Amino acid sequence: MIEDTGSSAVEPIGARTGVTGLHLVHNRHLEALLFDRNLTDLPFRRACLAGSREFVRHIRDEIDGTDIAELVILSKGLVYQLAEAVALEAGRNLPANLVSTSRVAVAPDDATVEVSYARFDAGGSTLLIGDTVASGATIVAALREYRRFHPVRRLYVLSYAGALHGAARIADYCADSGIECTMLFGLAAFGLAENGFDLSFLHPATVTRDAYRERARRQFGGKPVSAVGWDFGSQAMAPGKYRQLCWVEAGVWGLHGSPALAVARAPENMEALAHEAPAYTGTTFQAPGNDVARSVEPTADGRASGGDCAAVGVDDPGVR
Repeated sequence: MIEDTGSSAVEPIGARTGVTGLHLVHNRHLEALLFDRNLTDLPFRRACLAGSREFVRHIRDEIDGTDIAELVILSKGLVYQLAEAVALEAGRNLPANLVSTSRVAVAPDDATVEVSYARFDAGGSTLLIGDTVASGATIVAALREYRRFHPVRRLYVLSYAGALHGAARIADYCADSGIECTMLFGLAAFGLAENGFDLSFLHPATVTRDAYRERARRQFGGKPVSAVGWDFGSQAMAPGKYRQLCWVEAGVWGLHGSPALAVARAPENMEALAHEAPAYTGTTFQAPGNDVARSVEPTADGRASGGDCAAVGVDDPGVR
């Protein structure tokens, strides 16, 4: 691994955290992603690509000449733009395998994940995965499914924002499966909040530099607001929804009007935000005319009924 590229630096924290293969990456592009919650649309997409290029620069010496492919976890993995980053930094094509997962339940430190779609045509014994890591359950489920068809000898997890708990889960799975695992996380290994969504520099379990902690404290008035919001990637993939989620988030933390969440826009109703309902269920925040913590009425087969299916945390409500 190239520890210092001139524009980015790697900090190994495996010995410090007990998570083998875990590293923090520090550069200005990752700082832009994790300290500017108002970054949206094309500037956000460009910052993501710049961050991914820095990740690839650190591991370029290790992936040259390898049987490497990407495992794209739909849909958030798309914003990492790893194929473009590898083309620009390593001068090679990155074949892609596709997998779609659904979170059917979210707990404070865990999630139940199902694989709803997969195409593993590209193969590859060395995999690159770009994904935001919370519980780690999504990546483990994707790897488990992939290994039914192809062997995996080496795994690289590149995450703009990842939780320490999720990193440990992935590392344990890889150790049990004989997979050599390297994880590069942006700026911090975050503590995961009780809602299973928030990744804050101010969480007591977060491993990061003191300067980042102080910067986040100033930014959000000492409140442990997530560095990546409740639907990371929506900044470019669904920016209107992201602005509405920021408005709900600002309400939860008492930060309406804060310049740190200036892109916030009040939703006309909460229906479009039901997917993220577990992030704010149980709070006192209310949208005008709408209960944020909406009840879910199960059908006879135990599924949520009608439009409420996303309220239990399903990633793709239309996929069964």
